[in-house]
Amino acid sequence: MVTEVDGKKVKLSNLSKVLYPDQGILKAEIIQYYMAVGPTFLKYIENRPLSLVRYPDGINAHKFYTKEKPDWAPSWIESILLGKGKEKEGKNYILADNQAAVIWLANLACLDIHPMQVKKPNYDKPDLIVFDLDPPPNAVFGSIKAVAFNLKKYLEEFGYYPFIKTSGGKGVHVCVPIAPLWKHDELMESIKTLTRGFIKLYPEHCTLKIQKTARTNKMLIDIYRNHEGQTTVGAYSTRGRPGATVSMPITWDQLEDLEHPSIYTIKNVPDLLKKHGDAWKGFRSYAVHLHDKRGAQPSKMPETAVGDQLQSYEGKRDFSKTSEPAPESTVKTKGNRFVIQIHHATNLHWDLRLEMNGVLRSWAIPKGLPPVPGIKRLAIETEPHPLKYLDFEGVIPKEEYGGGTMWVFATGTYEVSKKEEKRMHVKLISKQVEATFHLYKMKNNEWLIERKDNPTYKLLQDVIPPMLAIPQEKLPKEKDFSYEIKWDGIRAVMTIADKQVTIRSRSGRDITKQFPKIADSKHCRSATAILDGEIVCLDEAGKPVFTDVISRLHTSAPSKIDQLTRSKPAYFYVFDCLYLGGRSLMSDPLHKRQEWLAAIIRKNNIIRLSEGIEDGKALLEAAKLHGLEGIIAKKTTSSYHPGGRSGDWLKIKFRSTAECVILGYTKGEGARKAFFGALHLGEISEEGIIYKGKVGTGFDDKKIKAVLETLEGLNRSTKLIKDQISDEKSTVWLEPILFCEIQYASLTNKSTYREPVFMRLRPDLSSE
Repeated sequence: MVTEVDGKKVKLSNLSKVLYPDQGILKAEIIQYYMAVGPTFLKYIENRPLSLVRYPDGINAHKFYTKEKPDWAPSWIESILLGKGKEKEGKNYILADNQAAVIWLANLACLDIHPMQVKKPNYDKPDLIVFDLDPPPNAVFGSIKAVAFNLKKYLEEFGYYPFIKTSGGKGVHVCVPIAPLWKHDELMESIKTLTRGFIKLYPEHCTLKIQKTARTNKMLIDIYRNHEGQTTVGAYSTRGRPGATVSMPITWDQLEDLEHPSIYTIKNVPDLLKKHGDAWKGFRSYAVHLHDKRGAQPSKMPETAVGDQLQSYEGKRDFSKTSEPAPESTVKTKGNRFVIQIHHATNLHWDLRLEMNGVLRSWAIPKGLPPVPGIKRLAIETEPHPLKYLDFEGVIPKEEYGGGTMWVFATGTYEVSKKEEKRMHVKLISKQVEATFHLYKMKNNEWLIERKDNPTYKLLQDVIPPMLAIPQEKLPKEKDFSYEIKWDGIRAVMTIADKQVTIRSRSGRDITKQFPKIADSKHCRSATAILDGEIVCLDEAGKPVFTDVISRLHTSAPSKIDQLTRSKPAYFYVFDCLYLGGRSLMSDPLHKRQEWLAAIIRKNNIIRLSEGIEDGKALLEAAKLHGLEGIIAKKTTSSYHPGGRSGDWLKIKFRSTAECVILGYTKGEGARKAFFGALHLGEISEEGIIYKGKVGTGFDDKKIKAVLETLEGLNRSTKLIKDQISDEKSTVWLEPILFCEIQYASLTNKSTYREPVFMRLRPDLSSE
């Protein structure tokens, strides 16, 4: 079987071969795993010499180590000859520089993929320190965690940024990014001194002695993987161990709650990665110099004359009026920093600036960075800017050149793999962006920029569940909150991918065609964006009418949609931006996301900003006066958690309400014999369905008929809860896909609703 990956043909064989007998895991599943995590995995092995452990007949059969690229490897598999000297031939190590190479390795049943701590072109200068915490045989995982946290604290005192990953066995690896400036022997000299200092603090628990007989039940702090030619299992690599475990990068907070590293396997890591993101995001941007060599750099930073290069920049600006930095005649430069800025001038655009020859070579990109391979964007080269522009933010006066607001969108370092007069290949490395771009000169100052690597997450194609708020009766006491109206409509996430617009409800249902006037890319100044907000219909007084927007949601006939678009116009109140200009904003603080949201939304009558204000008390009183549901309080520094509830977002309502899944209904008696008696309510959690009681009030004749009609259209089900209920014999159980909203007084000691009142069905929360 031959498949195509990144434009390269990869031959796949023996896909039904069982590699993990105890779990019955096939080679096809290993390949499927690497297809899912490949773009992220590649970040940590790309262009690094690899040592491989192959298990062609499964983990219980013969395995063998290999460092040599085989003669029969495809021509597009890159390699590097290392270790050749007077007395040895050296080895031709494989370099994986694309997703196709990863899948090729997976097809060879390479279950342990070990990259070196060096990367092209600096094969003699490590960019990473690894501390392998190798516990004694009978150690409990809690003791391993304790040493890891102590080591983290110790390394931070020396100015390092330690990251943590599981080894795929019972230990963990503490990894520290460093600048690739020192050779292995210099690095080892620094590490040994550093680690000996740590062991002196914990002599009863840790050791540097490799021999197991000399450890006396102490944990080995294995620093010897940092010697020249040594390797460590890669982040996200599979392991040839029972359970199909993975060497999993995690946050230090996740380590705190981790019971054992064996929980991370090929079965759950792709979903965890998609849900929580890469715990090592921006890893390379945290690189620092060795602690004992920061005072004396390996080479002096060159002093570069830049005056002539900045004449055009200086001639266009009056520095008595603009806050932009004035040029200098000479500068000391590191040589490989970059910044991307959002520039809200006459036309919104992104400025990419690369540090070269003592200045920032600059391109204006009207549509922002290309989000995925295959898309080319126009990039207009502008005049070089001074290095002080690397962190410039502010408002340039309107009458000045480039008048408007400037924000730093991403900043870090870059690597160049090719640099010619009309072509440049650069990899941006930062906390915000880690991607490879090719720049091609067309004519004059016009270039094209194209992304070459696959993004870790395909956010523009994914269904993103919106972040939710936690109910609270009172305003928060903290000052770092902003307050917004709680709109009574349909929560929606709108994705703009060039001219393709998709609107999804909270449940992930595609509702684009129901709201054609909202689904227009012209509302946004950015070619790509993901917006979070609420679709509402309003009465003459400007109050939301929920029944009107629900009727819009249920309409599918084009003629009826056109009619309702005129008679019941809908508006999209947007309050958050999750993606913009080629990158996710979910880790950025809320106040930045909202500033950029305000910059990209065109002022019109269809899409409206749901702006936050500081005075929560005044807004709450105004909302109550106008008969609105309540308000939302959001911490201005908070990040965005898709599908999660966080204390960073709070909803303060004038009555307690809840959204419940309908589990079934009791048969009606007396006056309700033709209908139903009450609805059984539930809450869907990660542990399953939690029973929340019944609701039998709040129905008038019209409402109960409409609800019954909807219930009769649902599939019957078996009982899905363990709770014992008194009227089980008269209950009709339903497939739990329909939601409703209820009002209640409080919760009982069994966590069911006290005095619940039915408010309305919530079909917008159902995917059906």
